[in-house]
Amino acid sequence: MVSAFKTLFTDAILAGGDPAKFDKNLQKQLLKVFVKETQPYFLVSDSFFYVPAYFTKAALDEFGKKFPSVKVQDLTEKVIMITNWSLELKRVDSNAVFTSYGGIEVRLIVNSFKPQLNETLHPTRWPTNLYRDDEFKTTIQQMRHNSVRAAVAKLPTPDVPLFSKGDVSQGVVSSKGDDWQIREGNTAVVAMSGGRRADAGVSGAAKVKAGASAKRVAKAAAKGAKTTKTASNVVGKVAAYNPAAKKPVGKKSATAAGKTTVTGGKASAVGTVDEMTMSKFKKYLSHQKKNTKSGKKVAKK
Repeated sequence: MVSAFKTLFTDAILAGGDPAKFDKNLQKQLLKVFVKETQPYFLVSDSFFYVPAYFTKAALDEFGKKFPSVKVQDLTEKVIMITNWSLELKRVDSNAVFTSYGGIEVRLIVNSFKPQLNETLHPTRWPTNLYRDDEFKTTIQQMRHNSVRAAVAKLPTPDVPLFSKGDVSQGVVSSKGDDWQIREGNTAVVAMSGGRRADAGVSGAAKVKAGASAKRVAKAAAKGAKTTKTASNVVGKVAAYNPAAKKPVGKKSATAAGKTTVTGGKASAVGTVDEMTMSKFKKYLSHQKKNTKSGKKVAKK
């Protein structure tokens, strides 16, 4: 068994998106597919790979009239028959569109379809993204390579004189060098949101979105940073706490180490802060507990 999607999409890539060069026998086939999910994108599978399906307004209108009791969003894990379809190539940003590779997406345009509610399809394996298949990616890379060669072949051949000393720009022709030699489709398709049609706009490609797990990670990170800051403040208070310290008398003042230094008749606090010990920590807790019971406010250090 072979993947229908891989066969069809590879043919579309090799044809450069030109319908006139597609295999006519393949284009006549009906596609019975398993609906992997309808939200946030409508993904269909041939039991090997999954791809997004792009519906025309006519296809959804026809479906609504013929099957008024069936909602598109309820087709998850159901079987549908795509009776009229086409393939188109689109240039996209592959950093944002997960169903693409190398800046190219092959779109499955659905012009007519119907549900097969009495049928069940059991995939032989868990379907994966077609654009993560090594062979299919190599096909796209080859098309890109051919496009570069075709673009370079169209450049005029310049007369290259002997280079003057210190000037290496003579005879050099500038070009993009990566122009796609493909035919892009422009069929208008209806934007789908959670399996529901959104006639207000034309759909884009299946974009990458941050899931709930990513949001939870960000929230946990923020909470962790807050906790770390709080813990740091407590440690600072413990380190600064000195029950033996006395209020300064006259011009003398107690340093953090319990010492004073007199300079010019004035006391200046110098020295180092005591290291925090278990004994000191216990005294600090006792001090905090005593003030809490007495209803006193503990001054922030």
